[in-house]
Amino acid sequence: MKRFILLAISALLLCSCANKSMTRYETLAPVLKKEGFEGTIKKIEEEKDDIYGSNSTYLYHFDQGTLYHYAGKNKESIKHFEQAEQIYDDLFTKSVTNEAAAIVTNDNVRPYRARPFELLLMYQYQILNYLAIGDLDGALVEVRRAQIAMEALYQKDKDKVNDNGWLRYLSALVYEMAGEDDDAAISYLKAAKAFEEGNVKMPPEVWEFITESLTRMDRADDLKNFKSAKLSQTPKATAAREKGQEIILIGYAGHSPILGEMYLSGTFVSAGALNLTHKDGKTGKITSFTLIAPPVAGAGGNTFHVGFSLPQRMDLPQRTSLFAVNVDGQMKVSPEKVVAVDAELDKNMKDENATTMVRTATRVVIRTVAAQKAKSATNTGNGLFDLVKNIAVDVGQSQLEQADLRVGLFMPNSIYVTRIPVDAGKHQVTITALGSMGQVVGDYRLGQVSVAKGQKKFILVPSID
Repeated sequence: MKRFILLAISALLLCSCANKSMTRYETLAPVLKKEGFEGTIKKIEEEKDDIYGSNSTYLYHFDQGTLYHYAGKNKESIKHFEQAEQIYDDLFTKSVTNEAAAIVTNDNVRPYRARPFELLLMYQYQILNYLAIGDLDGALVEVRRAQIAMEALYQKDKDKVNDNGWLRYLSALVYEMAGEDDDAAISYLKAAKAFEEGNVKMPPEVWEFITESLTRMDRADDLKNFKSAKLSQTPKATAAREKGQEIILIGYAGHSPILGEMYLSGTFVSAGALNLTHKDGKTGKITSFTLIAPPVAGAGGNTFHVGFSLPQRMDLPQRTSLFAVNVDGQMKVSPEKVVAVDAELDKNMKDENATTMVRTATRVVIRTVAAQKAKSATNTGNGLFDLVKNIAVDVGQSQLEQADLRVGLFMPNSIYVTRIPVDAGKHQVTITALGSMGQVVGDYRLGQVSVAKGQKKFILVPSID
């Protein structure tokens, strides 16, 4: 009886550790729609313990840093991203003490460590934050941190390259602004490589600026290593160089996906195979596959039926799909896509799913074995009591398994960029947000934008609804 009581109490306590991801979006999405970025920031501060919790501290700072970035409050954004970066670093240098708890509960008891694309997006935001407050040295520091992070992620697994062409390209721009041409050239080359390896096709304008810059730096031969066609002329990039000034528009379009649950079931054979079946909720298609199963202590050669949930991508309604830019009523420009967050999330989940499946199924079996032993050890001989007790044990242990649905909530679905050569002085700039069919969904009239001689003027437009 005592063991049963302890097990029941433990189950209740562990169930209380359930992830908060299921309610986080439902809580914050209506606030974002009605009260905008600053209203959402306030709501998060009011309820951060309830909707984030201690194991999602990185996400709390990442989401707040993102919202402050959109709101143009760059110093506040910097502070949050600094804390997010420190959390990320600490989790890599400390031993993973929560792994043992995750074996018997679920992945939500582990501190959230950031997905690779979230980490790289954080550095992009941070670089732009420093540029917005006129701190080029601060931007350079973040560029170098970003370079280290990208190299580390790239070396982690050659088959799972986590690089970012846009972040490499932005790094090259910052190096140019600082007069560090050699570093700029290296970053341009790595940007081209990252675009060719990534999920966003090389944007023509990006390739033009890379071509012009490397040709001018006597590194045109390096361009022969890429698939993009050789350019005989680079009119826009040349004009930007000759004029000495440019407006660089960065548009955040749409809302990135969140995560829902996908249910899988099948048979686990210890030290044998894991046979799983999944039915697609949208298409009804049934998919079966087999993975190698690790041995589980106490399982013997028995087979176990397993059922559990894994995260799956959930798309949100997208109003903004692209942008159009008008400068001085004459120059019309269509920014190019440089980042696809939805594709980055798909890639990350594909990279991790097999490992997550095996870890989750193993955990379910370990708990099943433990539950069976607990039921046998606490049998009283009272049929009705033992039945109720056994059902309670089974329900308690099954409720422990919940998919880890944590992901940044306010990332854009896509990022668009264009560089516009201009004369020094004031310019009338209008950015129009467009839907997937080209319909106008929002106008951003910036009025007179001042561009100093020799300046690269960055303009950010967040249209993530």
